[in-house]
Amino acid sequence: MKVVGKVREAHGLKGDLYVMVFSGDTSWIKKMKSFALKPKNSDTEQIFNVERTKPFKKGFIVKAKEVADRTAAEGLEQMEFLVDDELLVSQPGETIYLAEILNFKLKNPEQEVLGEIVGFSSNGVQDLLVVQAGEKKVEVPFVDAFIKKIDFKHQAVVMALPEGLFDLEKI
Repeated sequence: MKVVGKVREAHGLKGDLYVMVFSGDTSWIKKMKSFALKPKNSDTEQIFNVERTKPFKKGFIVKAKEVADRTAAEGLEQMEFLVDDELLVSQPGETIYLAEILNFKLKNPEQEVLGEIVGFSSNGVQDLLVVQAGEKKVEVPFVDAFIKKIDFKHQAVVMALPEGLFDLEKI
């Protein structure tokens, strides 16, 4: 299962949850039959079965059969929201899901490896790749202007980045 967002807050009185999705893409929610929640920095996941969903703000509202009321929903706030990997596989010609390029190598146009994609973030305007480059982590804007090629066969993302980006963007 992959983390795609977090439970932002309880919604309404019947135990609905407002889930904020990091990418903002909720095109997969109609196919979701179950999901998992886990506290941040924990490996313990709890599985829930979906009763209903609907898009909402920067994510969606979900009602799980196991969450009876608002009090129970409030106990789940700020938990990480995980879904089955199969929900996050794009078809040829579709926009990719970020999770599909996790652990890919980031390369420059000369095919030199700059680092490995180890996570994702956002600055509110665009998605960011978190790249492990030696001993440091660097956030790289994942924007069309920089992307030259996504090579699924060789598990690499080729980007033409502005000079000095790795020196400026340490996290």
